[in-house]
Amino acid sequence: MHYWEFFSLLLLLFYVGLIGTFAYGWFSIPEFKSENSASDFIRFDVLVPLRNEEAQVRRLLQNFRRLDYPLNQFSITLINDHSTDNTEREIRACMAEFPEFPFRLINVAEIEGLGSKKAAITYGIQQSDADWIVLTDADCSHAVNWLKTLSAFVVSRNAKMVYAPVMFGSENTFQHMQALEFAGLLGIGAAAIQLKNPNMCSAANLSFSKTVFAEVGGYQDKMHLASGDDEFLLHKVFKRYPNQVFFLKNRDALVVTDANSTLRQLSDQRRRWVSKSTHYDNRYITAILIGAYLFNLSILVNLILGIWNPQFLSIGAAQLLGKALVEFSILFPVVHFFKRSALIVFLIVAEPFHILYVLIIGIWANLGAYNWKGRQQK
Repeated sequence: MHYWEFFSLLLLLFYVGLIGTFAYGWFSIPEFKSENSASDFIRFDVLVPLRNEEAQVRRLLQNFRRLDYPLNQFSITLINDHSTDNTEREIRACMAEFPEFPFRLINVAEIEGLGSKKAAITYGIQQSDADWIVLTDADCSHAVNWLKTLSAFVVSRNAKMVYAPVMFGSENTFQHMQALEFAGLLGIGAAAIQLKNPNMCSAANLSFSKTVFAEVGGYQDKMHLASGDDEFLLHKVFKRYPNQVFFLKNRDALVVTDANSTLRQLSDQRRRWVSKSTHYDNRYITAILIGAYLFNLSILVNLILGIWNPQFLSIGAAQLLGKALVEFSILFPVVHFFKRSALIVFLIVAEPFHILYVLIIGIWANLGAYNWKGRQQK
């Protein structure tokens, strides 16, 4: 056996073992069953950073008004991050229309020194009088019992930080493929928390104790990075409270966010996500990312070399089959949990694109600037 063939098979074993471990981790998370009582209603402040969300903000605020939670036990803090459209006007119109609802507006542009998303969130947390902070995004919709389920879980587990389910809404093949991929990312992030080695999460549905945020220093050591207001904080809180960081496995705590409608939007979003990959303090996460990148690269190399040598083609095909099967082992239970099992049919279609996407974005995300909501990021 040539060295390259051995290396290719070794990468296959690594990837199968890695994703198989995450599949086991997902299955080992118990589904939370809540029985709410008055004592469960801890006080939340829901922080929503917004930038140029004129088209989304009314839907968002109307969605919040549907929440089944005592109005005196939560507030919604809307952080307007230098929007250049009519986001602020829409927010103020909604606040005037629903004066009884606990909305609060912070205009970042009016406060000196707040030039980034992390700085704006930190300011919002500092101004909050709540016990717990909940982060979400402007393009999200939330289950009616979202806060009620989260509250019951925090109380029952004595939690310090909770990552809860996020799902992509999708209407066409392009978006269905994104929804399937994101289901895998959520499953991996949830499983890693369960296995006591967290790697990723999403600020679309992330909550934590206000006191703990201050204890770990918030974002202060990563303030210069455009992304990572979720994962870097997760790692810091877990380091201090490894037995009080959880994934909440319950559909009543679900947040649905919009999938990208164009390839450009998808590219900019994923570049933003991947751009933080070289800044992890935990080298274990970096090693996993490098290993997964090399595995996908080896598949492409083997399939290309297979044009001239069938032996390489057979190795590449074996790698591709192994990749699809082991990814099925985590993707199907996650989409089944979301009651969207039909998404799994897009796995075969998505596999070749996923390899190219990983290889291209993995390099591109760390080269030059990219655009996010009208703002150049590095």
